[in-house]
Amino acid sequence: MTSMRLIRRSSALSHGQYMSRNLTLNCKQTCFVQPSRLMGHCVSRDDFNIQRCRDEVASTHALADLASGGGEVSWEQPHARWHWLDGELSSNIAGETGAVYIYRGAASALSLRESLLSRAIEPDVSRFVHEHMEAEAAHLELFELLLPQSKRTRLLPVWRLSGWVLGFAPALVSPRALYLTVQAVETFVEEHYMEQIVPLEQQGRCPELVKLLRACCADEVHHKDDAADRAQGPPGLLERAWMAVVRKGSAVAAEVARRI
Repeated sequence: MTSMRLIRRSSALSHGQYMSRNLTLNCKQTCFVQPSRLMGHCVSRDDFNIQRCRDEVASTHALADLASGGGEVSWEQPHARWHWLDGELSSNIAGETGAVYIYRGAASALSLRESLLSRAIEPDVSRFVHEHMEAEAAHLELFELLLPQSKRTRLLPVWRLSGWVLGFAPALVSPRALYLTVQAVETFVEEHYMEQIVPLEQQGRCPELVKLLRACCADEVHHKDDAADRAQGPPGLLERAWMAVVRKGSAVAAEVARRI
């Protein structure tokens, strides 16, 4: 059973101040809702009240503005300051953008391998790429509907390129390399979503947004487990080193997307 350490933001979701506390959580238990792929469809705008999510985020933003002594500036205004939740949602749209492009890069690599090797790629590998890409594209659509342009990371072209390369390179090497890369990425993404879900739930904030985050997180856990199963065996020393680099790079990218 996988456990992780999370940093809890105190009531400072509205105060704009942070207090750290270590929480050990069972991610399988806390993140789980039925993955959308197993329900036969991808998550979509019809599964959530996006306007309610926007209202919840705007209300949380207004409380944070008030507590920090800022003026009453609408969350959607381009010059409105960013608070904790704004940064987290910005990093979500960066991550989902990167995820879509990971699978686009992987699809390109599979096509190239097929041409170079003069043989068809295994259907399971191609299905893995396209099913996961469909789910990530659905997640990205949700965050695009939720976030105004002023609350999105300005580095989306960077996340597209880096995601494409991160999918293309390992898929060109082997299916196993792709699976281990996806497993590493999704291990970080699960932790990233839980770092938002846990404090929001503890503060009783944004229930509709939490519902959305939990659904996306459940899909990511499914992707992680699917990739691990397909890899067929624990990673070796060099593979573990690569996976650590991927997780660290994902964490750095998320932190940058929170700020820029």
